Amino acid sequence: MSSLCHSTLTLALALCFLPCITSSLNLEDPNVCSHWESYSVTVQESYAHPFDQIYYTSCSDILNWFKCTRHRVSYRTANRRATKTMYRRKSQCCPGFNENGEICAPHCAESCVHGRCIAPNTCQCEPGWGGSNCSSGKSSSCCCL
Repeated sequence: MSSLCHSTLTLALALCFLPCITSSLNLEDPNVCSHWESYSVTVQESYAHPFDQIYYTSCSDILNWFKCTRHRVSYRTANRRATKTMYRRKSQCCPGFNENGEICAPHCAESCVHGRCIAPNTCQCEPGWGGSNCSSGKSSSCCCL
């Protein structure tokens, strides 16, 4: 297998597992915030490795039987490990929301006693209940004239 194919294969395998690393939150959800983060991947890459090549040429050196040694720099393909910086989109719930399965649900610091949390620290009370956490009963008495 050529080193270029090996490098491409290693990178492809790293990208294959990327969905497993990132969150499963729906980016279309208005309560999901995201940002780009960098991470490192080790890959094999090929490069041109210089080496000293010895060759012989004809010359006027009678002591060496008219054969002289020469040197030149040549290159051969070699492999090395390299670290590549990759980027991925990281999603998380926006401030005031907690992850609940695949959605970001609003969080109320005080539990909504007789109601439900509809926005960060905002309870929607059941009929007959009120207050910031739906714990106060509303009186059903009628006004007298």
